Amino acid sequence: MSDDAHTELMSPDRQSAARYDRIAMMFHWLIAGLILLDFAFALSFSKFNPGDVLYFSFAYRMHMSTGLVVLALSLACVAWRLLHKYPPLPQTMSSVTRVLAKTAHALLYLFIIAIPVSGWAILSVRKKPAALFGQFNWPNIGYLEQMTREQRVRYYEFFLPAHIKWSYIGMCLVGLHILAALYHHFYRHDDVLMRMLPGRRTR
Repeated sequence: MSDDAHTELMSPDRQSAARYDRIAMMFHWLIAGLILLDFAFALSFSKFNPGDVLYFSFAYRMHMSTGLVVLALSLACVAWRLLHKYPPLPQTMSSVTRVLAKTAHALLYLFIIAIPVSGWAILSVRKKPAALFGQFNWPNIGYLEQMTREQRVRYYEFFLPAHIKWSYIGMCLVGLHILAALYHHFYRHDDVLMRMLPGRRTR
């Protein structure tokens, strides 16, 4: 029996179990797009000077706003992940590859939460809440905001370099995640990538 015929005979439950649900797909692609956009904003105001082609005066404000939106979406994404069953890894993967894949996914979940939280902490110790897209202020972390100036300076000197280093490490993880998806699709010819694409049928 061909793969297409086998797919047609599968029950709806089994077909849906082979794919991520629409909400999971939405979280995945929306967070991924916002992370790349937010990193671009950070590069604009941190690596370029006013007057440079790639410097945008709104980049800093948009970086703050986008990062906090990523945090809210990431928390919702993790909650959805814990409450719903996601497709298992292909049975053809070795035990070592499975461990590496699960570790990479766990680190990515950590990344999409830890990086925005560290940025939120930076704003809190500076007592400068982010104005989300110029509409309303995201509240600071009260514990950090109420510290003495000396304490806030120490925390700032920790969080700022940590935020930058973790961001670069996180983007490396994103790059590896993309390469792994392409490896599965073009080399292993399995459905790891396809089942995360909206409107595409898995085999």
